[in-house]
Order: sequence, then C-alpha cells, then structure tokens
Amino acid sequence: MPEWIGKTIGKVRVEKFIARGGMAEVYLGTHLTLDRPVAIKVLHSFIEEDSGLLARFQREARVIAALRHSNIVQVLDFDTADGHPYIVMEYLAGPSLAAYLRNIHEREVRLAYYQVARLLTPLAAALDYAHSQGVIHRDIKPANILLHSKAGNFDVNSALTDSVDPVITDFGLVRIAHSSVQTASGAVSGTPAYMSPEQARGERVDHRTDVYSLGVVLYEMLAGRVPFEADSSMTVLFMHINDPPPPIKGIHPALRDVIERALAKNSAERYQTCRELATAFTNAIDLDSQTETVSKLLARATPAAAAIEKRDQAKGPNWMRIAGFTLGALILCIFGFAALQSLSPTSTPTEPATEPPAQIAPTETLPPVVEEPTPETILFPPAADGISVGVLRFQDGASALDQITIFAPLAIPPDGTQYEAILIGDGGELRRSLGVLTPDETGQFTLTFVDPQSRNLMDRFHRMEITLEPNPDDNPNPTGQVIYSSEIPGEALVHIRHLLFSIPDTPNQVSLIHGMANHVFLILQSAEAMLAAFDAGDEAGARLQAETIINLIVGNQETSFYADWDGDGTISDTGDGYGLLLNGEQQGYILGTISHAGYAAGATDSTPDIRLHADHVIVSAQNVEAWAPELRDTAFRIVQAPFDETMRADISTAVALANQILNGLDIDASETVDPIPGEGGVLTAYEHAYYMADMPILPGSNQIPAP
Repeated sequence: MPEWIGKTIGKVRVEKFIARGGMAEVYLGTHLTLDRPVAIKVLHSFIEEDSGLLARFQREARVIAALRHSNIVQVLDFDTADGHPYIVMEYLAGPSLAAYLRNIHEREVRLAYYQVARLLTPLAAALDYAHSQGVIHRDIKPANILLHSKAGNFDVNSALTDSVDPVITDFGLVRIAHSSVQTASGAVSGTPAYMSPEQARGERVDHRTDVYSLGVVLYEMLAGRVPFEADSSMTVLFMHINDPPPPIKGIHPALRDVIERALAKNSAERYQTCRELATAFTNAIDLDSQTETVSKLLARATPAAAAIEKRDQAKGPNWMRIAGFTLGALILCIFGFAALQSLSPTSTPTEPATEPPAQIAPTETLPPVVEEPTPETILFPPAADGISVGVLRFQDGASALDQITIFAPLAIPPDGTQYEAILIGDGGELRRSLGVLTPDETGQFTLTFVDPQSRNLMDRFHRMEITLEPNPDDNPNPTGQVIYSSEIPGEALVHIRHLLFSIPDTPNQVSLIHGMANHVFLILQSAEAMLAAFDAGDEAGARLQAETIINLIVGNQETSFYADWDGDGTISDTGDGYGLLLNGEQQGYILGTISHAGYAAGATDSTPDIRLHADHVIVSAQNVEAWAPELRDTAFRIVQAPFDETMRADISTAVALANQILNGLDIDASETVDPIPGEGGVLTAYEHAYYMADMPILPGSNQIPAP
C-alpha cells in the first residue's frame, strides 16, 4: 500500500499512522475544509478501473454515511485514492472497549452490573437504529466500540462514569470491504470469537447476527473472557455452531437465562432486537440493589471452586462436559478450524483401541424383531421403504471426526422405556453405546457423543442402531429391540474413508480432504506472513514465504517449480510434500479428492445423498484446481520481482487468491458460497465430504440406504 503520511487524500491531510487491521489501515488527519481532526481508513482492497466494483463500493458506503446516531461514529466522506477505497470519519479520542476490558481483567477486576448496563443500553439503541435503516454491522466486538468521554480525557485506567459513552465504529466496514473486492475474502467475514452461528456457516445473515455478537460482548464483560476460546479460529467457529456457552460461575440464574437466549444457536430463539436483550439484562440485575461486581461474587466461592474456575479458564472448555446441542449442531461448519488443528501432516492414522468394557455390547446377536404384533410393533409401525426419520452425522469436536450427532423426530417411546443409540464397527463385533436419546421441547430427539480419546470415529464404525431399552436401565449393554438402524454402504465407504480418515497414497497416510484443507491453510498463513514481511521491509522474509506457497501447491515431485527460489540453500515447504496439484506419481490433494469423491459416487451401492454431496465436493475441488495455478504463478512473480510496490500489488493478489481458494467466492452476491462452478472453495468441499458420511435413520433393523 502506498505511503500515505504527508499526502492529501481528498480533503484530508494525512498526518499520523494509528493502526493496521485486517481490512484497513487507520490514520489521523486534518479535514482541510472543516478544519477538524478526522480518522481516515484506507482499505487494503484495490478497485483499479472496474466501474462495477466502484459503484458497489460507493453504494455501500453511501448507506453507512447516512446513519445519524450519537452512539455511531459518523462517516463524513468516502472515495478512492490510487485505486484504494477510503473512508473519512469523525475522530473520537478514547480507548476501545477491548483495551479497557483487557486492562481491568488483567487486574482481575470485573465491571459492576450497573456499569455493564450503562454500556449495553446505548449500544443496543444504536444497533437497533442501524437495523431500522437496513444496515447490519456484522463485526460487533469490543475492538469496534470506542469509549469517549464528553468531560475530557479518558483512558484505560480511568473510572467508567456516566460521562463516558460507548460509540460503535467500523459500521458496515465488512460489507464495504467485501463490496470492493467482490467478496474475494470469502463468505465468512468478521471476528471468529464474536461470530453468530449463521455467520460462521457462511449463510445469509440478518440483524439477529448483531444480537448474537452483542451477547458475546455482554458475556465477556461479565465473565472476563469470551465464551469460546481455542488454539485456532476454525475451532472457535465450530464451538459457536455446536457448543452451549460455558456457564459463568457465581451469577444469578436469571442472568444465565439472558446469556443463553442471547447466544441461542437458532436466530429465531434469540432476542429479536438488541433493545430486548438490554431490557432483559436490566430486569435481571435489578439495578436498585445489584452493585457488586462479578469478581466479588466469585470471591465468595470456596478456594477449591476458585481454583477450578482458574483452571477451566486456562485450559478452555472441557469437551467431555459439552453435551446439549441445538439443530445447528447437525450442520457441519464450512469453516471447521477444529479439524484442521488436528491435521498435522506428520500425524498418523488412529490406531484401533479396545473400548472400555462398560461400553462394549455383548458380541452375541441382539434379540431379533418378533414377527407377531407386540406393543412395540404397534407403536412403531413400519414406515415407507427408504424414508429416513433423521440423521446420524460425523463431525469435528476436539479433533477430526471424533464427534457424532443424532437428530430425529422419533415417536415417543412407551412408559418405562427409552431410546439408546449404538455405533457398530466393521464386522459387527465392536459396538459402542453413544448414550440415550432425549427429546427437546419440540419433541425432537437429539444426542451428541464425543470420543473421550479424540479418535477419528470413521476409522472403525460405519453402522448404527437405535434400540428400545428399559428406563431406568442398570445394564450398560444394549439388550433391547432394534427400532431404527442404518449404515454407510460398504463399496462407497472405502472411498469415503479415503476422503475423511486415511489413504495409503499420501505421506503419513493423511486423508485427502484434510490434507487439502491443511495445505490451503498453510498457504494462507504464508500469504499473510508474506504481506506482513513486505510491510515490515523484510525482503528476505517475503521471498521465503512466496517460495513456500509455490512448493506447497506444486508438490515435491514437480521438477519445474519445486525449488529453492530464494537461494538460501533450503527448499521451504511447510507441508508434507504431496502438494495440491498433480506432481510426478503423486495425484496431489485436489485431484485425489476429486477422484475418490467420484469413486464413491460411482459405487454400485452409492445412495442419492452420497452422489449429491460427492458432486458438490468435486465441483468445489475443481474450482480450487483452477485457482491454485493462478496463485502459484503469482507467487512465482513475487520471488522474481524487485522489492517495490509492484511486488506488493502481487502480494495483495496472492492473499486474496489464498482466501478465495479457502473460502470460495460469492459471485452471485447471494451472501452465501454455494457448491457450484466458480463459487465453492476448500471449505465447501470439506463440508460436503462430511455429508457424504451421513447415515439416514431408517425404521427397522439391518437397514441399508437404498442405492
């Protein structure tokens, strides 16, 4: 990006660099006409001469500039400079809420409830106003909330008094940034720690995504931490989609209810406006009597409880305690960072392990379904052939495919009985109880199981049964009648496991979809590091990352491109050498994914659902196959280019391409990335590869989905 300090952009003289974010650089300047200090945000995006992109940027920015609210930073002007979109806004002195919270939390202090309400109420009013104007923020977080005092200077060490107002900044910046790059950064935009489940899945969002994000901000103000923390962004996204927020110890049940509703996975079950959330919080705390801080309440706990709280915060969520999931738990997030954390190229396939004795069903045959009418057969009459009543889905929990979720609107079992789900291994000898299916308030039966050793469950299991057991049941082994069952058809299963579990062809036998996703994440990591190195003046670092990108894409059997391009004596490749593209005798992860998705779809026992999602995998992988050489060639130009703005332009292109390969493109502006030509990327392929392993729940025993 050009050097802006000292230049005049539009009517603003740029004077001081303030900060650099993921979408823009922020400067302090003077508006020459108004003669007042202003903040100017210059977006990283580059429009060039595309009149369509320019018109779209201007349209989005004009809507944001029309907002007029005392708790929203006012946009004063917008235009482009040297091809870069920029936005001029009023300058407000004061720290962000993020900086303020970080300071008090480091001192183990929490805001008083009345202080939280003092911030929450005007924030809610500002958001509801914007929503009434048809504008969604999409990135509500403490870093985008300024604390501005009308009474004078206010900093992170100042007391939070009534003179301090929270003011939302960057309103619509996500939308504006995307308008200027044709959403090249993908459908998932925002900050993972504060994203709503629907935003994390890349779905079309409405104003209730801001309600959820404001709920996360409320949680952080009360607890001193965000609800979901993990080593990778993808893990955090999965947690937003699947996991209930960890309870905040020491708060009243009414406050827990407010948090749980604000963070409901289903947007229809949340507060429908931000004002509803703020009002519910105010009612819950009873401002006339509640002035103690959350930290004081926690201090009343026993030393042991305080130690557990500190331990849990340090370790993050205990996956073994997480059980309750809503309908969103059935939908595999296309941004599953959780799995990718476990996809180290040096990992080896899970070794079969003996199940704990209490969880192994007897090896003898279960009692057969009786032929004569019984209360059970009367209650559960045979359904139409091939009609499923629900689904069993493999998902990523703490690691790849170590979690199973079942969701089905089953008939209510007779009094004194309950449903138990059984996972069955190859050959039928290995059986594992997943637990008891419980109905929710809508009558849907759900169950989530996470392997305690975080093993990939696709390794050993491909069949399931739901049996009718006594309630209560003292016998740990299932002995009842099989009411529902299903399996992944055997011929297709071979290739689905190559996609999701392991394949001998790859180094370390890593699965194809995970290998492809892992390599693309490494590519994006190198692209972002390359940009950071250039901006820091580190020429050697920038060229090293460009070399890494080339080698990750082409694979170590490619003789033309796989090389030591920066001349440091070492070939830099952070992957496993298999590459994304065909190289020598190696298919590369893209072609391998396409091939085995096709083999699964072409199996004689392949089902319509397997074929449907295999086609989605193939189309998305073919998009990646078309984009990867473009990124390879861009990186090749970078390693040869002079260290100047020409190189930076190529680096910006490389970052955009890496994002595009990962996230896909929303070319039809539908606000979703679909598994169609030109749109779906690696994460779309990843999502639908998991869907290929779905087991439709069918009435009766020994059921196999029809081919």
